[in-house]
Amino acid sequence: PNPLELVREKEQRKKKQYSGDTILQREAPGLTLCRPHPAPTTPAMAATVRFGLLVAMFQAMTRDRTSAKKRGRLRTFLDRAYGASGRDDYFSALRLILPSLDRERGSYGLKEAALAAALVEALGIAKDSPDAVRLTNWRRGGGGRNAGNFSLVAAEVLQRRQGMTSGGLTIKEVNDALDRLSASDTRSEKASVLSSLIKKTNALEMKWLLMIIIKDLKLGISEKSIFHEFHPDAEDLFNVTCDLKRVCEKLNDRSQRHKRQDIEVGKAVRPQLAMRVGNASSAWKKLHGKPVVAECKFDGDRIQIHKNGEEIHFFSR
Repeated sequence: PNPLELVREKEQRKKKQYSGDTILQREAPGLTLCRPHPAPTTPAMAATVRFGLLVAMFQAMTRDRTSAKKRGRLRTFLDRAYGASGRDDYFSALRLILPSLDRERGSYGLKEAALAAALVEALGIAKDSPDAVRLTNWRRGGGGRNAGNFSLVAAEVLQRRQGMTSGGLTIKEVNDALDRLSASDTRSEKASVLSSLIKKTNALEMKWLLMIIIKDLKLGISEKSIFHEFHPDAEDLFNVTCDLKRVCEKLNDRSQRHKRQDIEVGKAVRPQLAMRVGNASSAWKKLHGKPVVAECKFDGDRIQIHKNGEEIHFFSR
């Protein structure tokens, strides 16, 4: 190749890209050129974004102290990983960042206790082995510093078996695996999916996968902040549709504002929740002296019922 072309190409590559590992290295006299994966330019290519990049963002967020820095991490990830041409695939990442809001995927049927039992089976270790006991008694965690945090206790167990070398799973592959996990009926089927994930990830990636399954990422940033960074109108649209996929598809261009949407029959509306305050005096101050009616709060299920002709939908919170 023409040395001048190589130099020009190297200059173009100096700009940091969020696009994965180096895949090609060419050498010329006095010059070594490393070419990264090109940034995705179509939704199909956006599906090749590595899960490890999302994990790197999660790790950085846990170190950041301010919401502004965390929001900046999200914007950088979306812009560099997906680019302008990959916007149609934002949902594949946002459903992992906000797993508790994803209604497209069914329930995993795995809280910490059931997940611990499935992991023991997935790892093929004896139920009375020290690591199995640590997983099932994660609240005590064997007396370790991570006691009470299931994902961290599990990561310690997994690190001795997985190491830190990433298997290179893409976000699409992770979502496909989570779909299989939610569709699995028995513990053995769920353990089989987890075993496959363990073989294709490292301990750090698996830690975050477990947090996604539990639907508690502990990123120190609110849903409101994530929505506002994604798009100024994202929270309003989600509040009247409860549809994260629709939000990602309709608001994939942050520069285009969305006309406020009215409530739609057949689409769940996000319930308005009370603000928690420390005492009655603080609550009274929030009312600014306005007349109010107080009533007892009854236990029970709160359900939205939408009726459109003969079609009736029931939505729980």
